[in-house]
Amino acid sequence: MASLLTLTLLLFAAPVAGQNQVPEVVTLLKAEKHEQAIKLLLEIAKHKKNDEEAVALVKLIRAAKPKRPPEVMDAAFLALKGIGSRKVTRSLLALFKHSRLKKDPRIRKGICIALGGSADPKAAKELTDRMRDPNDHVIGAAIEAAGAYLYSSEAIRKEMFKAVVGVYEPTWNMKESVKPDEKMQRQRAERKWEIIAKPSERSLRLLSNTTQEDPPAWRRWWNKNKRRKWHELEG
Repeated sequence: MASLLTLTLLLFAAPVAGQNQVPEVVTLLKAEKHEQAIKLLLEIAKHKKNDEEAVALVKLIRAAKPKRPPEVMDAAFLALKGIGSRKVTRSLLALFKHSRLKKDPRIRKGICIALGGSADPKAAKELTDRMRDPNDHVIGAAIEAAGAYLYSSEAIRKEMFKAVVGVYEPTWNMKESVKPDEKMQRQRAERKWEIIAKPSERSLRLLSNTTQEDPPAWRRWWNKNKRRKWHELEG
């Protein structure tokens, strides 16, 4: 079965235009032709989607069977990435409250991936909340999504920045701890760091339009500039 990395790389192929192809995906899934369904979802990801097709994709995710290969849902979320429609945002946000799906960290991660591409202000709070998710991969996806808000209002950029640095710097501090009684916490932080370090650095740079040498420096920058007007700093 194709990996998520493979699915992502396939998105760079030439786009395929067409009408709503989600019903065809549903037909393939009913026939348990999962590889073909994934391929078609990746084709859908390459072209611009209207609300009808995007909402149909969300419905496809909602109807997912527990035994279905998770790569199918990965591809469906990639197909939804970058759709800025408020209707689609509402549908995606509702998945966080779905009685069954909300328990699956892979689904929560996928929602963050899909929401991040749109930079919809309505999704900003949920993404910052997801940075406190119990699963590190969900946290990493939410942090990555924050970088898409670089053109949002200063208030939203600051909220995103605050949430990201609030994960980034404490994780670094614990990772660097030399206290003997913090060995388990340090090992946990090291695993978390592997997931969140790169997306955190990227999102902080995009949101602030600046660079800093390490997580403590990012914290100092935030403490110094959180009440200042960032457009003046950028000028």
